[in-house]
Amino acid sequence: MAKFSFNKLVNSISKLISDEQVIEKPRKDPQQAAHEIEIQNAILILAAEVIRCNRNYTSSTEDFIVQFFEKQFGGQGARQRISSITGHLDMGTEPLLKIACKELKMLTTHDSRLSITEFLFGVADADDFVNPKEIRCLNRIATYLGISDKDFKELKQSYIRENNPYKILGIEEEATLEEVKAAYRKMVLKFHPDKRAAHISTEEANTKFLQVQRAFGLIKEQRK
Repeated sequence: MAKFSFNKLVNSISKLISDEQVIEKPRKDPQQAAHEIEIQNAILILAAEVIRCNRNYTSSTEDFIVQFFEKQFGGQGARQRISSITGHLDMGTEPLLKIACKELKMLTTHDSRLSITEFLFGVADADDFVNPKEIRCLNRIATYLGISDKDFKELKQSYIRENNPYKILGIEEEATLEEVKAAYRKMVLKFHPDKRAAHISTEEANTKFLQVQRAFGLIKEQRK
């Protein structure tokens, strides 16, 4: 059985568009079409599992998922296909998670599973930042998909952004709530406009002070 490859799909579509002799897109054989549907459904289950980490299914998250499906599977009916996410969020995905990963291991190439894992990082990142709970979920999914620790860590690093609230507070993502509060108080004192050090400008202090407040608020919200 030939395994599904995202690169192969994109290349075949590009060739189809550029080939002047092609008038009508060839129809997929029934087995290929069925496998593609299974792949899409499995990816949606994994995406829903990531979203369930903080139940924050924003419009930006939905748009990101739609764009991925349009690019990989074609634009027709993309939003209709992902409507199942709402059902997965309501009913839960835990019983289906390992089954979905097993199907993807059978039906897709290793490179495609790397692309799926990268996509799931994007889903986690779309609402604001990738939080520790989402990272643990992503790590579990990556393990089920047969992604190595090395590849996972590289993907993780690529999604640690400058506005990560833990990085702003100067702490690790595994920090306890008390450690988060202590770091927040320390940073507030450092950048408070009335208590800042002489070498820190008023503009820099105001900017940093607002960033610290926002970072603390995000972490508290994510840990509810």
